Amino acid sequence: MFTISKRRAVIALTAISSLIFITSCKNKADYQTTRKEVLALHDKVMADGGKAENEEMQFDSLLKSGLKQLKLNQPALDTAAARTQITTLNKQLGNADEQMGNWMHAYNSDFKGKTDQETVDYFVAEKGKISKVDSLYKDALRSADNYFKQLKIKPDSSTRMDSKMKM
Repeated sequence: MFTISKRRAVIALTAISSLIFITSCKNKADYQTTRKEVLALHDKVMADGGKAENEEMQFDSLLKSGLKQLKLNQPALDTAAARTQITTLNKQLGNADEQMGNWMHAYNSDFKGKTDQETVDYFVAEKGKISKVDSLYKDALRSADNYFKQLKIKPDSSTRMDSKMKM
């Protein structure tokens, strides 16, 4: 009977040790997976940032001299209203850029002394933050693209930048 109890104890300890090991590996995998998701979303948002930058430049050109030419082609165009709308859209695009810069500045890749769970929690929070920035870009770009369509202007893709920054 003593050997049976000893055997059960060894089996129980082995099972508990295996469970702890598996749980530990699972947390580490979650950290890696979440980190990859955050960085992939960052790269996508950076590409949107490049598009936003180009659209801001195109709006700036319209404000400087393009509205006069546009008025010649579209006599019914209210240039004062267009100037106001373009300024608003540029601010929206600029706000998305600013929020992206703020996120990148606050991003921390040093996890020395942190537990796996703390690291997972950090990346889950960062994923939420970068998702909000992604939404800002999507909204700003959709509004800008719709306004370009309204003005019957094709957004200039000739100056698009590949803005994928690596973290």
